[in-house]
Order: sequence, then C-alpha cells, then structure tokens
Amino acid sequence: MRDDGPRPSYFRKISRLPSSLGMRGRLMCALIPTVVVFILAAGLGNYGVADHYINLALERSVRLQNLAAAHEVERFMEEVRRDLLFAAKEDLTEQSMRDFLERKARSGGRRYLEFTYLSPHGRDHISLLSHKGKIALLDPEQFDMITPNPLLLLGERAGMKKGEVWASPVLDVEYPLCSSEKTNAMLRVQAIRFVTPHRMPGDGEDGLLLLSAPATDLRDILTLFNSEESPLWAYPRSSEPRYDFMIDKGGWMLFQSAIPSSGETGLSTGLARSGRKGTLSRPWLKNAFLPDRSHGRYWGMVAEINQGNSGLYHLRDESPGSTVGDYYFAFAPVRFNQGGEAGRVLYGGIVRVDRSVLPIVAGYRYLDVMVMVTFAAIVLITLLIFWLSRKLTSPIRRLSDRLNSLPQVGDLGEIAIPYGGKDIEDLKESINTLIRRILSQMEEIREKDRTILNVNMQEPADLANEQELLDEARLSILPDIIGVGPRITELKNDVLKASQVDVDVLVTGETGTGKQLVAEAIHAHGARKHGPFISINCGALDENLLLDALFGHVKGAFTEAKTDRKGAFVEASSGTLFLDEIQSASPKVQQSLLRALAIRKIKPLGSDHELEIDVRIIAATNVDLPDMIDEGTFREDLYYRLKVVSIETPALRDQPENIPLLALHYLHQAEQLRS
Repeated sequence: MRDDGPRPSYFRKISRLPSSLGMRGRLMCALIPTVVVFILAAGLGNYGVADHYINLALERSVRLQNLAAAHEVERFMEEVRRDLLFAAKEDLTEQSMRDFLERKARSGGRRYLEFTYLSPHGRDHISLLSHKGKIALLDPEQFDMITPNPLLLLGERAGMKKGEVWASPVLDVEYPLCSSEKTNAMLRVQAIRFVTPHRMPGDGEDGLLLLSAPATDLRDILTLFNSEESPLWAYPRSSEPRYDFMIDKGGWMLFQSAIPSSGETGLSTGLARSGRKGTLSRPWLKNAFLPDRSHGRYWGMVAEINQGNSGLYHLRDESPGSTVGDYYFAFAPVRFNQGGEAGRVLYGGIVRVDRSVLPIVAGYRYLDVMVMVTFAAIVLITLLIFWLSRKLTSPIRRLSDRLNSLPQVGDLGEIAIPYGGKDIEDLKESINTLIRRILSQMEEIREKDRTILNVNMQEPADLANEQELLDEARLSILPDIIGVGPRITELKNDVLKASQVDVDVLVTGETGTGKQLVAEAIHAHGARKHGPFISINCGALDENLLLDALFGHVKGAFTEAKTDRKGAFVEASSGTLFLDEIQSASPKVQQSLLRALAIRKIKPLGSDHELEIDVRIIAATNVDLPDMIDEGTFREDLYYRLKVVSIETPALRDQPENIPLLALHYLHQAEQLRS
C-alpha cells in the first residue's frame, strides 16, 4: 500500500490561502477586516466621549436645578424674615397687626397663617389667624387650643436680642376654627414659625412676635422647579420620576415636591422614602422620615450639607425592572439669616433626585448608526477593491505579455505599451533600463564607478553632539526656547523671573528673535496660566480697528455695530494680553492704553459705563522706543507704564553656537511635516 505522507492540516491550508488568492482577494482580506475594526474602535471611542459629555450635561442641569431651588427657598425665608422685622419696628395693636396681614394679601405678598404677639407676662396675647381670606382674633380659650402652643416659645427663645429672627422646624400645627356649623373644628396645617423679640408699649420687658408661614409654600417652590412653568425649564423631558425633598440638619426628610397639577394639599415623603428603611413620624411632624444608618450614601450627603457643601452623586440604578441606567442625587444647603451675632446659619438642605433614560437611548441610536455605517463601508470598499483590481491588473497583464514576446539578446529593444499608471510606468522603465544596461555593459560599469565615487564624497556630517544638546534643551525648563549658552540661559532666567510677578512686561528685540514665544512662556509659567492668552498685532490694524479690537463696542455705537463686541481687554480677563509691534500704535491709541493701564478700567465705544479689567499686559517692539520718545512719536509715560519688567531677546548673530542646534530642530520639524 502506497504512503503519500501526512495530509496538510487546516492551519496549513488557512496559512496558504492568501498566497492562492489573486490581488482582488488579497486586498479584500487585508482591507475589509482592518476598516471594520477601525470603524468599531472609532465608534466605541466616540460613544465613550459622547456618553461622558451627555452625563456631564445632565449632571450640570441637575445641579443647576438643585441650587436654584435651594436659593429660592432661602429667598422665601428671607422675605418672611424681612416682613417680620418690618412689622416689629412699629408699636403694634390688634388693628395694626390685622392691617399688616391684609396689606400683604392685597399686594400679592405672602399669605401668612398666624400673626401673634406673646406678652412676657403670660397674658394680653394678641393672636390673629388668617384662613380662606378671613382674619380672626383668637380669644384666650381658643389660643390655649393651638398645638403646639406658642407659649412654649417664651421659655425656649428667652434672651433673643432685637433684630434677631429664629425659624422653627416644619411643624404640624392645629388651630381652632369657630363657625356656625362646627364649633370645635380644627385647622390642621404644616407651618414654619418665625420669631423675633418685640416690646409693646407699657411692657417692661420684651415679648415675642410670631409670624407663621405655610410649609406648603416651600413645597410649591420645589414643585414649580419640576414643572413646565419652572424658570429654568428649557426643553421637554421624558417621564422618569424626578422630585426634590427637603431635609433638616438631623437628616429627617421633611417633605417632597408634589406631582405638578396633582392638587396635593398636605406634605408627603412617599417618593423620597421609597426603598429605604427607617423611622416614620417624629414629634410635631407625622410625615417626617429618618432613614436608617445603613444608607451610607444618604448620611454622607447629610454630613456634606451640615458642612455647608453642595454636590452631586452619579449612581447606577440597579433596582429590579428599572429602565433607567443612571440617576443623579444632587444636594445643596439652605441657610437662614438669623441676624445679630449668629448671622447666616444652616437650616437644612434641598435634595434633588433625577432619573433619565437619555444615555441609554443615545447608546441605542449610536449603535444603530454604527451598524449602518459599518455595513455601508464594507459594501463601498468591496466595490472599490473590485474596480481597482481590474484597473491595476490590466496594465500588468499587458506588460507580462510584452515581456514574454521579447526576442533574443542580440535583437533586444525597449518595451512600449500604453500608459498604465505611475507604478507600471516605473516598472516598464526599470525593464527598459535593464535592457539598455545589457546592451551597453561597459557604460553601466563606468556609471557604477561614478556612483560609488559620488557616494564616498557625500558622507553625512556627524550631528550626534548637536542632537544630544537638542535633547537636553527639550528636557529643560522652557523647552520651547531652543538654545544653549549664556545668552539663552539669561533669557530663560529673565522669563522665569517675570512669570513669578504679576506686572506688565516690555519685550524688545529684532524681528524674528522670538518675542511672542517669550510672551507665551511668561503666561504659561505665571499665576495667570489658566486664563486666556490674547494676541493683538498693533501694526496690522489701523487706528479705529485697533481701538475697536482692544476696547470693543456696544450695539449701535456705529452703523456696522449690529451686536456688542467685548474687545481684547475683556476677552483676556484673568489672563494675558500680548500687544505686538506696540510702536505702531497711534497717539490716540497710546492715550487710551495709558488710561486703561493707569486706572485698570475701560469704556467700550458707545457705552456710558466703565468696565473693570483684570489683565496682564505684555508689549513687544522691534525698535528703540527711547528714540521714538525723543522724536515725539511715542508717549514717555506709556513707555514707563509698560516697562515695569523689561526683557531683551538676543539676535542669532550674537549666539552663533546655536545655529547648528536650530538647524537640526527645524530639520526635525520639516520631517514631521513631510510625514
């Protein structure tokens, strides 16, 4: 039986497959997988960037909503505080207190529940209750039925100084209502009591003035910021649950925002406490909820609020059945100005929970686009390869046929075929060159001798030492300033010294010596490096355009002024303004610059208001400014304003040791541009 040897394995078959394919198959095998991998990698990278910035935009939106709601709550409490202090400035009677409540209601101000004067003698209290547009005076028996009773405040708030205001926690308060239908009816509301000292005529000591605001007004503020009527509403949102809730310093959830247009009347914490373990109800507020200590993230947020910090948590929603990938947990403190020595104190915090499916929806849309783009790319590349392979192989076949028909050596002649592209022409020319060399062997030998001689004479210079110096310069401080030697060292030291002081700098030197490079280095290593660097060429603009570029204008300042223009001084705020060719500035421009540098204020064209500027000036010139001062073409006072620190850039003729170094540096740059 004949043994033909082992059969080739599948691996060998696969490894031999490319060599068995033609040009068309090889191009497809090489290009299509490469393009698909490239598209997928680019798509994944783009998706990661897009997802990052979508989440960043959502985080900023949630924080803005949260901070705005907290600010509005603080503004509400400040308004109640001002109303109470305003009322406390007068000698109050029952009628003046009634007039106060009526005026606030008629003028569209806050509608308060209760306005009470607590006498320090335990009698002669005045207590007014406002309900459904009517104001009633509570008699002593009715006053005693209020729960919790305001008389408790006489002991708790004793010792308050005039001008101080204390705000109570959110309380469940009951007031007696006397009507013809129900003689023992009670009004149950949630309220915040604001208290300040007040002395009635005839009293020997201070009593307390109490103004109660409904806590539902605070709840309505949070609800407003979750509705389409929100002052920050900019675009329709999807229907995922979003809500705000308020907490106190102890971590108790007090109430949450209502669902817009739901008609909710009382306070609730149902959404806020959903999914959390803890304690429901505390004295004087039955709907309050205190989460268990196992909720570490929540208590970390409470600690941040108690320190007066705001922030945001970006969390994954891992609850079963949830269609939301991420949600945001923003928080901000609420402060209340008590006045006096206490000043602004922490009252509580506002927390916003925002859920969004936008990142998931965007991911699905992006995946669809990636699939379509990948499929379209495969189809287009296949068609392109098919067309190119036909175009490329046609002249190669013609050249092969012509080579096969060549005669004997003695009758050789150059090949002539129609133009088939640069590569085919190069190949044809190589073959013709070979033919010519065979026919004239001696000429070929002489040509080789001349080539060898030329190669020996063109031995490259040794630039190893210059390369080492260039590498050291790039690793040193201020790597953009290329050079060695005492002049460059002195220049770098001057730049570093100038960058450490926040004063104006004058850079002098001939054209092309790197004045703007020095200005950029001073900015990059100074305290203003995080600010903008604005460059203005004074010699490239006429007087009016330069004034407009520097100081800007307001809309309507002249015929073409369709919009406001900030100007370079405003654009460079907190940064550096580089004025190149300062000697080209006209006298009018010099006068305007001098005034701006002297008072650090500018007035845009057409504006009636001056703007304060915070900018560092670096001016540059290639002429001798003292000579211009002698000629009367440059202001001497402006010169000394600019020349707080002066730096001179050396010319290349003064440092010939750096010519090879710079040549090598520019050769590397040219190589990079060519590649």
